[in-house]
Amino acid sequence: MIEFLTLEGCVPIEIHRHMKAVYGDGCMDVKNVRKRIRCAKSCYAADMSVLDEHRSGQPISVTRDQNQCRVDAMIQKNRRIKQRDIALKLSISQERVHHIIEMLNYRKFCARCVPRQLTDLMKEHRKTVAQELN
Repeated sequence: MIEFLTLEGCVPIEIHRHMKAVYGDGCMDVKNVRKRIRCAKSCYAADMSVLDEHRSGQPISVTRDQNQCRVDAMIQKNRRIKQRDIALKLSISQERVHHIIEMLNYRKFCARCVPRQLTDLMKEHRKTVAQELN
C-alpha cells in the first residue's frame, strides 16, 4: 500500500491517514511510514512500477480444455486409473491432474475392501438364495 500510494504521488501524512482509516489505531505511526517510503525509494528507485511486469517461468497452461477432455476420457475408460498414471501419460504434474479432476467434479472413494458383518436378515436371504439354486 505504501509503495502504491508513493507512486501515486501521495505525501507521507496522506498515506498515514489512508492507513489509519483502513487499519484503525493499530497501524504504524507517521515516522515509520516515512522510513518505509525512504527504503522503498532507495531500494526500488528504478524498479518501482504499478504495472504488471513480465514474470519468469512457464505459465500454467495444462488445465486447458484439451487436457480436461483427455483426463475425462481416461477416467471414463478406466474408473480405477491412478492420478500418477494419468500424469505420466499426459506428461503433466500430479498436482495439475488433481486440479483438473477436481474441476471435473470427480471424487475418489476408498478402494480398499472392508470386511462387512452380515445381519441376521442378510444371512437368511443368503440361505434362501442358496437353497433355490440347489
